[in-house]
Amino acid sequence: EDIKEILKTTYCHPILVRLGWHDSGTYDKNIEEWPQRGGADGSLRFDPELSHGANAGLTNALKLIQPIKDKYPGITYADLFQLASATAIEEAGGPKLPMKYGRVDITAPEQCPPEGRLPDAGPRIPAEHLREVFYRMGLDDKEIVALSGAHTLGRSRPDRSGWGKPETKYTKDGPGEPGGQSWTAEWLKFDNSYFKDIKEQRDQELLVLPTDAALFD
Repeated sequence: EDIKEILKTTYCHPILVRLGWHDSGTYDKNIEEWPQRGGADGSLRFDPELSHGANAGLTNALKLIQPIKDKYPGITYADLFQLASATAIEEAGGPKLPMKYGRVDITAPEQCPPEGRLPDAGPRIPAEHLREVFYRMGLDDKEIVALSGAHTLGRSRPDRSGWGKPETKYTKDGPGEPGGQSWTAEWLKFDNSYFKDIKEQRDQELLVLPTDAALFD
């Protein structure tokens, strides 16, 4: 309920989904040792990982979540990040995702994974890059496409990711902090608009990254 209250007042659904994804997306199935293998372990709260280029702007998500962690110290950051992400998806109209608890937090910045495990939006060969990154996590092509659908929520800001326009007709008035370029017209609604809009590419106000377009090549 605390997370839902934050969502109602700040419209932060997209950044909470991104927080959960980026904390878990460092997982490498080929590494047996923990925490070297990465994954959802709360490591994103430490500066070494938070300063990775792919995580630009996520300090804002941590500021939103920290009061909840202070209120409920028994929950790990790893579980809280995933709970926040799942709640944001549900509150945006998506499915209710079953939660499992018991993730363990790393305890020191030195345990953060190295930079470069998350996907790059504009690699030289997008499809090959996506497979390299997501196969490392143990995902297949169908799951890569499904996970990419999370872009139905949110916006890209050029001052953070280097991609997108400063604002469009869909983002110039918010809700929340205005600006950025969204993948869909209703960027706070979790549905399948992303797949329709990316395939058709008719609206120049909507963002299409090289890795988005690669899904339909």
